Amino acid sequence: TNDDRNGCMDQIDFESDGLAGTLIPEMHNLDELRFFILEQGDLAGKIPTEYGLFKKLLIFDMDYNELTGSIPKEIFNMKLLQQLDLNDNKLNGPIPTNIGQLTTLTFLQLDHNELNGNIPSEVGELKDLRIAFFNDNDLTGEMPAEVCANRNSTSPPGFLGTLVVDCNPPGNPEVECSCCSSCNVVNV
Repeated sequence: TNDDRNGCMDQIDFESDGLAGTLIPEMHNLDELRFFILEQGDLAGKIPTEYGLFKKLLIFDMDYNELTGSIPKEIFNMKLLQQLDLNDNKLNGPIPTNIGQLTTLTFLQLDHNELNGNIPSEVGELKDLRIAFFNDNDLTGEMPAEVCANRNSTSPPGFLGTLVVDCNPPGNPEVECSCCSSCNVVNV
């Protein structure tokens, strides 16, 4: 859409339209962009590191595509980001620890990828986070106490209402989590 006040583009939204190709680094030059939604398409390749230069972006939604590679740590420089939606891609590697820089984030979907390693304790720095999906990845370890504190806290109350990870059959969880709202059972 076009922002009538200054003639700048503030939203790109292509949903379920079969958009194919790769993400181009030059998109970051749209410095008034607040909503970048390219979901349910056939986008492939890596997320450009230049996307960390978006200064006003509120929603970054690239779910249900064919994106590969690791999540670039630079995207955690988007200080106003409220929604990060990268589920159902082929992203791999660990979740970068600088995820804790997204202090305005309320919605996080990283499920259905090939992410590995532990869930970083820095997720616990996201005090406004209300929904977080980490399931259907190759994550291991234990849910950090800092994250659970946002779920269980009573003074002030924790906002994290939905927290989902993978669990194998009882006694062998991929991510041990005593505070999760739901434990996705992984069939082995």
